[in-house]
Amino acid sequence: MRDLSGQRILIADDNACNARRLADHFRTAQARVLGPFPTLEEAECHAAKADLAVLDIVLRGQPVFRLADSLLRANVPFVFFSGFDLSAIPPRFAAVPRLGDPFSDLAHSVLTDHAPTLDTLVPRLRLSARLIVPDPLAADRLVEATLLLALQDELALSDVRSVATWLHRLMARALAERSTQLLN
Repeated sequence: MRDLSGQRILIADDNACNARRLADHFRTAQARVLGPFPTLEEAECHAAKADLAVLDIVLRGQPVFRLADSLLRANVPFVFFSGFDLSAIPPRFAAVPRLGDPFSDLAHSVLTDHAPTLDTLVPRLRLSARLIVPDPLAADRLVEATLLLALQDELALSDVRSVATWLHRLMARALAERSTQLLN
């Protein structure tokens, strides 16, 4: 298990709104963002520098599976995060975490970016958890532990400058305090 702080996360997504939201999300976790890259060629040029990666499955009409194969060979953990049909992912990537992006349409992005809510943050927290903990069930338990800590936190939500930053801090705390419980 790893903390996202200081990790170099490659983001390959050709939807500008999604890419910006993902980059902002990982910056709140103190990660170093590579990209976002809208083309397969750009992402491939920077893949060697990545510690982790988030891949949309199609970049400007090109599937990212060539890049995914390179990441696998380099032992770089990655997640497929896409609004596309995730069943199109080849069987050789069966062990790679995948999450559908329920907020991929532009209208929803414009409406929700200004005031993040749980329904917009939870999918991104799940994405972070999948990069931290490769086991999907353990990753979901990490998100659950994070949200439980949020409910128990004595800091008034009105005192929180950034909900995403606060939740990432709580996720790091949940990881530190409960890592053995998350794996069981």
